[in-house]
Amino acid sequence: MVVPLMAIPFPVFQLQSRWVAGALSGRIELPSPEEMMLDVAAFYSDMEAHGRPKRFTHDLGACTFEYEDWLAERCWRERIEEWRKVIHVAARGRVWHRPESYRDDDQLPDQAHRDLAKYL
Repeated sequence: MVVPLMAIPFPVFQLQSRWVAGALSGRIELPSPEEMMLDVAAFYSDMEAHGRPKRFTHDLGACTFEYEDWLAERCWRERIEEWRKVIHVAARGRVWHRPESYRDDDQLPDQAHRDLAKYL
């Protein structure tokens, strides 16, 4: 479990809390300690192979959506909507060039509004 940087935070927090609750209640079976340690070793090996220091453990970068989809699958939830991922990637690309308006996007708000309307 990580607190990911550069992610869409609230959907990730919701998925993480569902995963923890499922693990604590026994609905979600955890891998063996050996399997978990192998996963950790593989994760750090991959980081090292890509020249990323361990201090960037929580910066999932390009893997953030893979992590979110992994959580959703294990919690029997839908994956984060594609439009959210597109907005996130586009905003990350603009944040350094336009810090005061990087969230502005004239292409995707209509899709976001339609998806949000399903929950109202």
